[in-house]
Amino acid sequence: MKRLLLLCFFPTLIFSCQQSPKKKIDPNFVFCLFNKDESPTSLLFAESLDDTKSTTLEIPLSTSRIQEREYIYKNGFFYRLSSQTSLFKKYQLQGSSLVPIDSIQLKNRDFETITWKDKTNLIAICREDLVDNKSQARLYQIDVATMKVAKEATIVLPFATKEYKALHLGLVDIQNNDLWLAYSFFKSTGKYGHTTSDTTYYATIKYDDFKLLNVQKETRSTYPGGFNIIQSYSFKDEQGDYYFMTNPGIALGNNPKLPTAIFRKKKGHQLVDQDFIINISKSIGNHAYGMWYVGQNKAIIRNERKDLYTDFSNFHAVYQFEYRLVDLKSGTIEKIPLPLDKGTQKDNVWSDKQYAYIAIDDANDEHLVWKYNLHTKEISKGIKLPSLTNFTVRMDYLK
Repeated sequence: MKRLLLLCFFPTLIFSCQQSPKKKIDPNFVFCLFNKDESPTSLLFAESLDDTKSTTLEIPLSTSRIQEREYIYKNGFFYRLSSQTSLFKKYQLQGSSLVPIDSIQLKNRDFETITWKDKTNLIAICREDLVDNKSQARLYQIDVATMKVAKEATIVLPFATKEYKALHLGLVDIQNNDLWLAYSFFKSTGKYGHTTSDTTYYATIKYDDFKLLNVQKETRSTYPGGFNIIQSYSFKDEQGDYYFMTNPGIALGNNPKLPTAIFRKKKGHQLVDQDFIINISKSIGNHAYGMWYVGQNKAIIRNERKDLYTDFSNFHAVYQFEYRLVDLKSGTIEKIPLPLDKGTQKDNVWSDKQYAYIAIDDANDEHLVWKYNLHTKEISKGIKLPSLTNFTVRMDYLK
């Protein structure tokens, strides 16, 4: 399955190349790097993740530093939505530059969750303001080949309450012409704080006319997904079964009394399997954020260490994050012997089903891609990233 990338909400994009424009590269991977000392964020293109003399090409991005991890990649093109102009643009790597080649004006500016209906149709969903206490989602189906909106609609979702009425749209899936949305509600707890209600909702909607077919309630955990344009929280296995993660920890849903968990919706089913749950928090004593499928009924998760951070003020800056291998059949969870990582949300795991490659920023100020052999459980070092790197926030496969 090809990975998704989401290309940054830039008001203005200025691309340049630090290397010779004569240098030729056929990249297989791209990294989004937050750099040190307020220097520009950059995209690093690499031919290989192995510890060899892999040819790389770095393109600095002269933009703001906060919202640069969200970009969409598909079939040789990059896409981004401007949070200021709501302009959805299409880019292509040409030589040593990312060149804009087309654009389309949308009404909304922030995507919370996306999926691909097919190879050329992107389904992107954002939250709209509440009307009469009714929570609304705005859906766009964008044909990226023609750069036209093929379908758009407002979806009114039930169960907003007076206390919890801010809508979080965490996950979207489509099969058999049914749209499936996982969502929850949260409320503000101060200038910067929030907390999520104890319930997740799964809505099945007929995609032809957006008629609501059913809503299933989930009370075993809350805050499904996160923003999947930033980090992966779901996947489909070889049988087409859909697995997803809920994230009630302080970095996302902020309802830590409920567990981080993995759930399953079987292929062809509208309802989530009520007999299946992997309770991550009960097993490891911490919350987790992010989940990546590595084949053979195994997934990798990224978990916090609550004994190492104080509160959310230093959550992102402390070297505390571990990586673990989850067996989706037995529910067993095994720690991978890697250095502690930092950074709240990352999409930094990729697998070829033999190795899992994990980009880590460790306490020795080394920024490496580590190779984890899924069969022998051995680890080794892969490609080393530039010393100017502060955070490696994305690592994605381009083929």
